[in-house]
Amino acid sequence: MYEILEIRKGDRIQAAWPIVHRGDDGAKHVFMPALTQKLGILFPLSDAKPVEVQSTNQKLTTELMEQLGDTASFHQNFHENFTDWLPFCWQGYNQTTRYTYVLKDISVIDALWNNMRVNCRNKIRKAQKLGITVKDNLELAQFLDLNRKTFARQGREPLASDELICRLDEGCCANAGRRIFAGLDSQGRVHAAVYVAWADDTAYYLMGGSEPDLRESGAQMLALWEAVIFASSVVKRFDFEGSMLPQVEIVFRGFGAKQIPYFSITKVPPTPTSLGGFLKASIEFRWKRARRAIASRFQTVNGKSRPF
Repeated sequence: MYEILEIRKGDRIQAAWPIVHRGDDGAKHVFMPALTQKLGILFPLSDAKPVEVQSTNQKLTTELMEQLGDTASFHQNFHENFTDWLPFCWQGYNQTTRYTYVLKDISVIDALWNNMRVNCRNKIRKAQKLGITVKDNLELAQFLDLNRKTFARQGREPLASDELICRLDEGCCANAGRRIFAGLDSQGRVHAAVYVAWADDTAYYLMGGSEPDLRESGAQMLALWEAVIFASSVVKRFDFEGSMLPQVEIVFRGFGAKQIPYFSITKVPPTPTSLGGFLKASIEFRWKRARRAIASRFQTVNGKSRPF
């Protein structure tokens, strides 16, 4: 379930905040949906002095937190443009800094190639010498098979179900753009593939996969490089979407991408350590749930039902 919290002044939106949550136990649990790196609060551009903008945005952030109301748990990654988490700090939230890697200007391909680490260029050249070629029309079903094999090799579950990825793919095709770049050898075998989507001025590397027995060919690096080259024809930036994993981070950094910090903000109520504390927490939980139910029926903001 999702909702978009808004603060309006007349017809103008002053701030907006997309929230994804579930409530299996009757309480609100805010979480990050699969294959989504960042959400967070959005503010319109302003010509005011920076000090005034910060003051205004802090007030708007606090108002949005009041709209959100009580949550049983909260976890959301905020876009890198959101740089002031103090209102959350003041309300008892926690923050961890995470990183993504971004090529901020992909308009000059030669410059991108020259800024790449030598070992990355060598892997791309290796794939080319092996006769690996890249096509950008791989069927989604073939990509999903490679994606599953990659997680199976690591002993992990995929980040999303095939059904969810198919729905996401339909959304990308209808509302933005996407392509799947695959590296194939002369026998037609698919060695690796990368899934790239784009909107506005940025392309995003969402997913990847490789054939376990063919991983050493360099095909995935070549496919990713071809994806960046294509992206330069439709957008200005390329976001590798992470990663915090050391074996992945070194690859993205090797492409010459810049490390960009963003906030991961969380809040989990402390677990009661005594019977009295447990009873108190239980009463507070039931009271807050009842209060939210009443508020959802009778309290409105600008004609819309507002969570308490």
